[in-house]
Amino acid sequence: MEKVDLIILGATEGEIAPFADLKTFRRLRLAGRAFSLRIHGGLKLLVGETGIGKVNAAAVAAAALSNFVSTEVWNVGCAGAYPGSGLEVGDVLVTTSCLFADEGILTESGPAPVSGIGIPLVVKEGLAFSDSFPLSEYIVRGKIRSILPEGFFSPGPSGAVPLPQGFDSAAPGFRVRYGPSLTVGMVSGDAKTASDRFHRFAALAENMEGSAIAQTCLLFDVPFLEFRGVSNVAGVREKSHWDLAAAVANCLAVARRVLTARSTPSTRNSDWG
Repeated sequence: MEKVDLIILGATEGEIAPFADLKTFRRLRLAGRAFSLRIHGGLKLLVGETGIGKVNAAAVAAAALSNFVSTEVWNVGCAGAYPGSGLEVGDVLVTTSCLFADEGILTESGPAPVSGIGIPLVVKEGLAFSDSFPLSEYIVRGKIRSILPEGFFSPGPSGAVPLPQGFDSAAPGFRVRYGPSLTVGMVSGDAKTASDRFHRFAALAENMEGSAIAQTCLLFDVPFLEFRGVSNVAGVREKSHWDLAAAVANCLAVARRVLTARSTPSTRNSDWG
């Protein structure tokens, strides 16, 4: 199989559009979806869209990993932040664990976790995974926190640029946070649903693909990372309160910062993945 250094997946064309300025040397289709092979800093990238939802995400991720050997997979895109999470529109969440909202047992008092069934979703090297896929091992192994510490950043041409302490809060900037993300089949349609999910799962934001790609990568034994820009407050469906452009721009600025560090000679073949 053909080798690439990194597979980058986004649910929609808009969520991967900022990678379009990278040099493209081939276009192809996988599972009916548009992909391109691109170059960044000597790294060979496979970039493509999955479509929204868990089935699309898992199917397309599996197709990519069945046709290409990759060091790791990244999922980039937007998310809805839960009220109380501390995240605001434009901030970026680096996922430390992908949680399941829909798998499990449905009861009168709400959903119960998969672990209550007694059959794990995945067993890998003696470890059972039922209700979440932790990504902390890959974050530590890739030294992501040293490259991208929690704090305030601004977009730059080569990726997110840290802002100094005490910077003018009125200036353009966004916060990077690390924490759990919840994958849902149906997004929160109102404030109560979002609040219930926040208190039940203790996740900071929700999206529709993360856990499916994480599960696929676990089955293929490929490290997985997820970067999500906050486009809206979960439960708020009025699009005038959303900022998709800022969410995508800031998310991709963060991804580019990590990607640039990934492509330097000192890290290219060291602790990543």
